[in-house]
Amino acid sequence: MFSSIDSISISSWNVHGLGQKHRDPDFLELINHDINILIETWKGVEPDVQIPEYNYYCKQRTKANKAKRNSGGIIVYYKKKFEKGITYLKNVTKSQNRLWMKLDKSFFGLQDDLYICGIYIPPKNSPHYNNEYEGLESEISFLSSKGNFLLMGDFNSRVSNYSDFVANDENNINLTHILPDNYKSDFQLTRKSQDKIINPQGRDLLDLCVSAQLRILNGRFIGDLLGNMTFFSMKGCSVVDYAITSESLLSSVNYFIVKTPSYFSDHNQIVTHLKCDGKLPNINNIYKKIDFEFKWTNTSKLLLENELKEKYIYEELNNFQQTNFENTQDGLNRATDLISDIYITLSHKCMRKRYFKKKRKRISNWTDSNFFALRSTFNLYSKKLKLSPFDQSIRLKYFFYSKQLKTVSKLKKENLNLMF
Repeated sequence: MFSSIDSISISSWNVHGLGQKHRDPDFLELINHDINILIETWKGVEPDVQIPEYNYYCKQRTKANKAKRNSGGIIVYYKKKFEKGITYLKNVTKSQNRLWMKLDKSFFGLQDDLYICGIYIPPKNSPHYNNEYEGLESEISFLSSKGNFLLMGDFNSRVSNYSDFVANDENNINLTHILPDNYKSDFQLTRKSQDKIINPQGRDLLDLCVSAQLRILNGRFIGDLLGNMTFFSMKGCSVVDYAITSESLLSSVNYFIVKTPSYFSDHNQIVTHLKCDGKLPNINNIYKKIDFEFKWTNTSKLLLENELKEKYIYEELNNFQQTNFENTQDGLNRATDLISDIYITLSHKCMRKRYFKKKRKRISNWTDSNFFALRSTFNLYSKKLKLSPFDQSIRLKYFFYSKQLKTVSKLKKENLNLMF
């Protein structure tokens, strides 16, 4: 019994400090993708960051002696059902700003293994910057013969709408003595961007894309054809968060999305959807969910002894013994179903059923009509800001309502007992 994996969603988000956001139901709804890369978590060693239905990988940045809090940090949440197909590659990088993992091609039904890097590149004037692009290029070179790449995170790099490939290299005879012998002609797919500025780190990123034949997804695919802004502040906006893939992986990209601004961070979440063709054991079909449990009583022993004397039990047990089950997972599942049905039938006749009580959701006192009205107004300006990122009046109103919503969310954290 298997279910197909026809696509996988991978998100990346500079959360500007995770804090207790992972205890907030609204935040959890935003990171409900198959894989979620959280950047700038500001978490220290062995943080308490577990969330339901997900496993995680975690990388911390060493805290400076005089620092008041942690900085940096990367956490990758991935759904537990995918744990056999994902491997954390601890030894690929020594950088505290990058986290590598591998998606197994057989498990996910990919043409090649997929190497994913959750990445944060500090500004060049930051004490945490350490030849980041040189290190990243070296790691990509080491893994290049093993599979394809997907880099996602905050690059602090502005590339405007400059090309991330060598334009017309297939027909340009003047490049034949410059490009490496093993360089393949670039697949050219135009890219748009609302950000019209390029900075030095942006040029480094473009150079990396050309040399490693990587392509920026922003502004290229359905979901972000305009190249939406990914960072907003009171002073302005920019595109600094990217999803970047191997050129050969472009055909496997379903779509790429830049989410609307959120009061949880000054960065927008970005999401990549990739085509897959894998199979996953369908646990929901193997095990039957029930809303009760069987309780052994004083009369259960006598009832069971009498029931075992009945003819139908002998027939069912004999049928089970005579059945030739295949030595496969399906055969094992079938045998399990048959013997379980016999046990359940006996339990119904011999034991008492005790039904589970449905847990009532506790409604916190802050979730009143005023709160929902405030959130609705904020969401309205969030959408407006994404559509009109240079409109100063919209930006001011967005940050006004964002500040109010953050204040209310503090009450939320104090009263939240719903999930934990």
